[in-house]
Amino acid sequence: MTAYLIPIKAPSSPALAAVRFALEFGKRNGGVFYCLFVTEANSTPTGDAPLDAGGPPIPADVPKPDTIRQAIESQLAQARAGTGLQIESICRQGDFIQEVRQFVREHHIAEIILGIPEDAPDSRNQPHPDALLLHQLTHCRILTVKPKTKEQDLSWNPSS
Repeated sequence: MTAYLIPIKAPSSPALAAVRFALEFGKRNGGVFYCLFVTEANSTPTGDAPLDAGGPPIPADVPKPDTIRQAIESQLAQARAGTGLQIESICRQGDFIQEVRQFVREHHIAEIILGIPEDAPDSRNQPHPDALLLHQLTHCRILTVKPKTKEQDLSWNPSS
């Protein structure tokens, strides 16, 4: 059975889009799906950076990481129950690239489904830096997924 990995550095719209795509793909093609949440070793216990950590303020129209993390977990639970997909959710701490690389080796992952920002270049000549580095280090196929629109991010229902 083919194993797929959805690595998540931070709960975000691109991560949610990658999970959505993976669940739809899984309903059609089967396989084993791993959702790997990677947090930096010095982050808060939930893995979400504090909202007042000195970065720029989050605009009011952007969903907070906790809200997105809950949406991801909810979609994974619904897919497990409703479609019978083999989905496992794992949390690890450490460097994102190294943790993904190690996980790929341990679980014999065939393909990585990676969410990338809406404004990332969409070109084979200029791939996303994480996608390029993961491809070089793991030799997996890398599928990059972008969110469709901000309005649709939290309204998707996997049972539809």
